Amino acid sequence: MIRFTLSSLTARRRRAALTALAVLIGVAMISGTFVFTDTIDAAFRQLFTGAAKGADVIVSGRGDIASADSAPASAPASLERSIRALPGVSAVAGQISDVATIVGRDNKIVKSTGAPTLALSYMPPPFSGIAFVAGAPPTGADEVAIDRGTAAREGYRVGDSVSIVTGEPARRFTISGIASLGGASLGGATFAVFPISGARKLYGKDNEDDLIYVAGASGVSPSTLVREIRPLLSPELVVRTAGGQVDADASAVSSRLGVLTGGLLAFGFIVVVIGAFVIFNTFSITVTQRIREFALLRALGATREQVLGAVLAEVVTIGAVASVLGVAGGLGAAVALRALFSAFGLNLPSTSLVLVPRTVIVGLLVGVGVSVLAGLQPSLRATRIAPLEALREGSSAAAGGDPRRALRAWLTGAIAIAGTIAIVTSSGTAGARVLQSAVGALLLVVAIVLVSPLAIRPLARVAALPIERGGRIIGRLARENATRNPTRTAVSASSLMIGLALVLFVTVYASALRISTSRIIRQTFLGDFTIESQDGVTPIPGASARAAAAVPGVITVSSLKAGDALLPGAGKLTAEGIDPNTIGQVYRFEWAAGSAATLAGLGPGDAIVERDTANSAQLHVGERVVLTTETGVQAPLTVRGIYSDRALLRGIAVPIVEFDQIFHQQRLQDVFVKLGPGTDRGVAAAALDRALISFPGVVARSEHQLQDEIAGRVNRILLLFYALLAISVVTALLGIINTLSLSVHERTRELGLLRAVGMTGRQARLLIRDEALITAAIGSCSGVVLGIFLAWVITRALSSEGVVFSLPWLQVVAALGVGLVVGALAAIPPARRAAKLDVLEAIAYE
Repeated sequence: MIRFTLSSLTARRRRAALTALAVLIGVAMISGTFVFTDTIDAAFRQLFTGAAKGADVIVSGRGDIASADSAPASAPASLERSIRALPGVSAVAGQISDVATIVGRDNKIVKSTGAPTLALSYMPPPFSGIAFVAGAPPTGADEVAIDRGTAAREGYRVGDSVSIVTGEPARRFTISGIASLGGASLGGATFAVFPISGARKLYGKDNEDDLIYVAGASGVSPSTLVREIRPLLSPELVVRTAGGQVDADASAVSSRLGVLTGGLLAFGFIVVVIGAFVIFNTFSITVTQRIREFALLRALGATREQVLGAVLAEVVTIGAVASVLGVAGGLGAAVALRALFSAFGLNLPSTSLVLVPRTVIVGLLVGVGVSVLAGLQPSLRATRIAPLEALREGSSAAAGGDPRRALRAWLTGAIAIAGTIAIVTSSGTAGARVLQSAVGALLLVVAIVLVSPLAIRPLARVAALPIERGGRIIGRLARENATRNPTRTAVSASSLMIGLALVLFVTVYASALRISTSRIIRQTFLGDFTIESQDGVTPIPGASARAAAAVPGVITVSSLKAGDALLPGAGKLTAEGIDPNTIGQVYRFEWAAGSAATLAGLGPGDAIVERDTANSAQLHVGERVVLTTETGVQAPLTVRGIYSDRALLRGIAVPIVEFDQIFHQQRLQDVFVKLGPGTDRGVAAAALDRALISFPGVVARSEHQLQDEIAGRVNRILLLFYALLAISVVTALLGIINTLSLSVHERTRELGLLRAVGMTGRQARLLIRDEALITAAIGSCSGVVLGIFLAWVITRALSSEGVVFSLPWLQVVAALGVGLVVGALAAIPPARRAAKLDVLEAIAYE
């Protein structure tokens, strides 16, 4: 049977290649995701290892919550002196580690994509994490060293002057050297190096260190140093070996990349699922075409198990070969993903591609596993072919009986009912509602796929109306061919349906998000301007609020800080530091329990909680709750009010004075500005821009500018989703090509007879094209309806958060057009083959 399997695959090379390609793409996407993220992890680890060079142990602030904007506790400079006095220590150096903004020669900020610009203080040998490729380390308060990537891009050389924003407004520094950090590519990341005394003044950290690097004396082990240093530390500090610190930093980065990894893997599995449709259709068709072949095998003594093994062996072989090639292709996919993210402004640190055994194992298991599952039903059908019955002229594969169809109908109905109930009864927090609704929507999608063969004939009649107009016989033949085997057409259409449904879902949801965000801003923002970073995410210097307050016409400036924390029952959330005396003048609160007086009366130890957070934690006004900060500090708070917020204050809010006592975030997240009555907004906007000129990268945005900026961010993310979803549409295209090619092969004699009675080659091409268009129209229309439905389900679950359902009609029409174009493109190869058939050979074909 092995020889039979290999001969069968060799004889049907084109069919095997097209089937394998669908699996290959999905496995390549999954493998590429692992390679891409493993490479980023390795790059960060390489950077962290290089930065720790020369140290045996490192003292740092605890970071119990992984966050890109975390602000761990600093160590008092006296600790450095205490550690230096230990007998096992040979060298100690404190380091300031913060963020900065470098200004280019064009007076525009040097954008740091994927990571903030690091501000580091220089540490002398034996600590050699920062290497200098030109010049020397900075020594004076007006000197700085910059990374070689920034120097190359901006044309900076040693001795040049550069403007940098630190914890203070922009200042000019003289470049003393060009530096590198570790051995990996920094990608778009940048850094600046200051002398330790200058860095402390620039960031307001007199007599403080963010990190303390320790080198042990000869013969003293790192573990011994850890034991000696640990008793000297406060609860917010931790001491680790250099390797342990690298592991902790790398783990934090890996955790932050979890969303990216999960999202890319989801796209990969979507492609694999669509590839499964291709495999199912391919083997369903070939089993039907090989009825006599399997019947002869049975007549010659082959058992059902041998026939099943032969067909499954083909499936496994195709899946295994495709998976191996897919894992290899994952290296190319990783490079493509890196280029894609760079094009969208996410130039992450990188190094040589990393391929670990886990990637290979997962790729092979997914590819072969999905192939076997997709090919199992056709393989079982092959075993049910009766030897004598199948040898009769015109016989066909045994079809499932009425009990099986009835069971399928009952199963489909039960799945659909379960999905509907899950959607209708979704409740709880926004996250819980979305999760339950998503599960319900998934069940309905499964039910639609199962029931789709029953709807093919009526749908084909509607889809064929344009091509049957005027009694066109070619259009009618195309419709009849498309409905000859409803299951086959349904599977081909379903692959396209899923791809386009995801495209429409993302499109409609993004449209709803844009409209909802604009509405929420109008409802909650009472001020005239918001001061924030150019990217809207990075924290900004506190001095920018003082600069705005000095602008004529400004009557209220309210600053907002943010930090990550844990709340029992609610998990990880964002804690906000607000000024109770001013926030109510620039921000509207929708109180569920409390009032403006509650806000004004907030004092030390008080907090107000967002409604969803309060529901999750089962909190009520007057109750005590313990908030745990990212450094492990436990702050007891009393709930004084509960509010509903769909914009910024999504977790818990405390007075900014209280925030500063329990968190270590010195920078501001946002600053809200309100003008006095009669103040000209245009004049005030110009004055704010002048006041913020010393803070490159910090901008003042009006309500409309803020709406436009958020819409722009959504659009950029939308384009990234489109680029990834295009892969699923390409896989659906391969499925239609494969199905039509096998259909042409199956109908070789039929096409030969049509050509013999007068059908031209052009008409044969039109026939195949019309079949493809009918299939594509069914898949496209179903996909559009399904995508809109999925978006409605999710927006319904988020309606309490202010998300409203909105249809972008232009994009809906564009998606339909894309689906029809896919059908037209899929028809080209099989249509050419049909037009080139030799009439006599086709008529004689068995």
